[in-house]
Amino acid sequence: MKTYTGDFTLKTAEKILLISLDLFNSQGERNITSVDIANELGISPGNLYYHYKGKDEIINTLVDRYVKNIDVIPQLSDDNDDFYKYLFHCLETMHVFRFLFQNIAEISAQYPAINSKLQRLATFQRQYLRRSLSAQQHDGTLKGTSADIDLLLDIISLILFQSLNYYQMNGVPLSNLDIVYRTLMTIYFSLQPYYQDDAEAVNIKQAILNKTLIKNKIN
Repeated sequence: MKTYTGDFTLKTAEKILLISLDLFNSQGERNITSVDIANELGISPGNLYYHYKGKDEIINTLVDRYVKNIDVIPQLSDDNDDFYKYLFHCLETMHVFRFLFQNIAEISAQYPAINSKLQRLATFQRQYLRRSLSAQQHDGTLKGTSADIDLLLDIISLILFQSLNYYQMNGVPLSNLDIVYRTLMTIYFSLQPYYQDDAEAVNIKQAILNKTLIKNKIN
């Protein structure tokens, strides 16, 4: 039996969430039971049950944390930096809660209440991205038609929600934060043919490669 050796100034309920998130991310949600979580923390299953009525409640609480962290829609801007900062914020948060996206179809089917929360959030994200791309199109940053914008939205959404599955299939450790930047670069290359200003596009590319784009994260 392992025991949790982290920050013991945290309350038990918070420790349960942190160790559960770590176990779900590293071993997959389906492979972890409430007893596994209790054993990892060195507490009794009854103590865990006092705080959370089983694994379902733990997962639901983690999803609420994910939604709270990612549900930050910034002020609409036609600035490319702001657009990519928002995407970085989404990807970084998804990486922290990556167990949700390693097998999103199965989790959505198993936990319908969670699925509705994720779908609602995805709808808000898509609405913001559409407005942002349309603003860039309007000011001449992006070229293309409304149909092009719709297609780009589909591409961005597919990349956001399926990149972790792709890297997992190819044996890339999902704990590697470089996945966030590689995914962001994939989105950039999808948009690159539509940029009017080659110099600005090159600056964005270099900032992602150098990991210098994100100076001020969304709060």
